Amino acid sequence: MSKKIAILGPVGISIPPKKQGGIEWMVYYLTEGLVKKGYPVLLFAPASTKTSAQLVPVCQKPISEYKTPQGTEASRGLRIELSILTNTKTELLKRKREIALVFNHTVHGGMFANLEKRLKVPVYHILHLPLFKESANVYKNFNARLISISNNQRKIFPALRYCVTIYNGIDLKKFPFSKYAKDYFLFAGKIRISKNPRDAIVAAKRAGEKLILAGKISNQKYFKEKIEPLLDKNIIHLGEVSFSKMKKLYLGAKALLSPINWEEPFGLVMIESMACGTPVIAFNRGSVPEVVKDGKTGFIVKNTSEMIKAMKKIDQIKREDCREHVEENFSVEKMIQAYEKLLHTQHR
Repeated sequence: MSKKIAILGPVGISIPPKKQGGIEWMVYYLTEGLVKKGYPVLLFAPASTKTSAQLVPVCQKPISEYKTPQGTEASRGLRIELSILTNTKTELLKRKREIALVFNHTVHGGMFANLEKRLKVPVYHILHLPLFKESANVYKNFNARLISISNNQRKIFPALRYCVTIYNGIDLKKFPFSKYAKDYFLFAGKIRISKNPRDAIVAAKRAGEKLILAGKISNQKYFKEKIEPLLDKNIIHLGEVSFSKMKKLYLGAKALLSPINWEEPFGLVMIESMACGTPVIAFNRGSVPEVVKDGKTGFIVKNTSEMIKAMKKIDQIKREDCREHVEENFSVEKMIQAYEKLLHTQHR
């Protein structure tokens, strides 16, 4: 391929992320993987991004590192982000003669829905977040090419132009395997209503088990009212932790508890956990049935009562089966192969 692949990265936090992150890791893995295979890649991302590709800086630093003066309007953060994304589009159009194809990984993908008409090359929008009516209408109006990250993600708006489902992948070299667990269960994710850490706590307390929660507080009111009063010597919240600390937590856990109460497109923590040998007990929502093999790599449950029962029989799950499941289905290599296949077929 003489022309270049353009990858539009998210601008919220650093690429790769310094602590916990999802989309940023996927963009990092994809970019590095394609470069390693010999593809010329332009990565549109903050100037602080670490990459082997040709970096096109769209801002000096990610949004999370911007300091907004006290007293500014509540929407300032969003306005900064939209300004940076507008700059991303400007930089992309400057280079339109160089580009063969675009993978759009920005979370405000609809802003770029008309790019294909302007660039005259295929533009694929990766749906890292759930669709809603307004975003679906934008994609529909421009007949935009969409890449879903789970099949469940397509259910609400089935008539859109879905080209392929590509599951997220992880670098298995970064996630060692442990055959043995310690004495605790684990919750990993942001502390907010949609992730539902409260039900994980309720299940652990009723089961008489220790629970460690690792995740940034993204809803302070929810944390203060629903989570903090339940913390004690056996229910511990560590906050957002480093990547190395997160790995150790995965390795030692009896199981990851994921009582999500929303249609999560893809739960990255589930494959990270299983890669370390740690099974998953999750509510039957979103992509869970596509990621967890019920009775083989964990248990898919309906409520806290069923979660407690699953916790009591977690020893039935072979940790080796969890690792093997991720190796076969959710490796970085498998993810990159799927993108590479798309490069050669280019649905039209």
